Amino acid sequence: MTISLDKLFKEINYASPDFHKKMDSLYPIKFNVEISSLPKFSFTLSGDNQSLNFIEHQDPQFSLSLDIFEALNALKNKKVPTKCITGDSETAIIFFGAIANSSIDLDLLVYKYFGDIPALLITKIFIKPSKKESTQNNNQINKLLRSFRNISIRLDRIEQTLANQ
Repeated sequence: MTISLDKLFKEINYASPDFHKKMDSLYPIKFNVEISSLPKFSFTLSGDNQSLNFIEHQDPQFSLSLDIFEALNALKNKKVPTKCITGDSETAIIFFGAIANSSIDLDLLVYKYFGDIPALLITKIFIKPSKKESTQNNNQINKLLRSFRNISIRLDRIEQTLANQ
C-alpha cells in the first residue's frame, strides 16, 4: 500500500522555500524506517512524486532503525542518532538536517492532515516546561537540600556528644 505525500510536501515547500532548494539537490531519496514494534515502512521522495510505502525498499539509500523512545526524542530534539542510520549516512544526515533547519509548523501540519488527537500529542511532546514549573522544581530541590543539611548537622552534634562521653 502506498500513500501519496505530494500535498504535504507542497505545503512544506510553500512554508519553507529553503527546504525545497535543499531537497532538490538530494532527490531522489529512498529510505526505510523501522520503529521498534511497528511494521517496517519506507519513503520514496523525488522531484515530482513523494510517497509513504508500507513495504520496505529492496535497495534503499539508507535505513533508519529506532526504538519508540529514540523516535520521540528525534522528533522533540530534531536530532537523529547516527548509530541508528545504516547505509549512506551522509545523505541521511543532510536530509534530516534540512528537515530540522526548516521553518515548518509541525503542529499545524499534523492537525491538518492527521486530526486533533495526533496534533495534541505532538504539541504535548514539544511543550517546554515553563519558568514557573522550573522555579517550583528548584524550590523543592532547595527544601530537600536544606533538610539534608539539617540532618547532617544533627548527626555531627550527636557524634560529638557521644565522643565526649
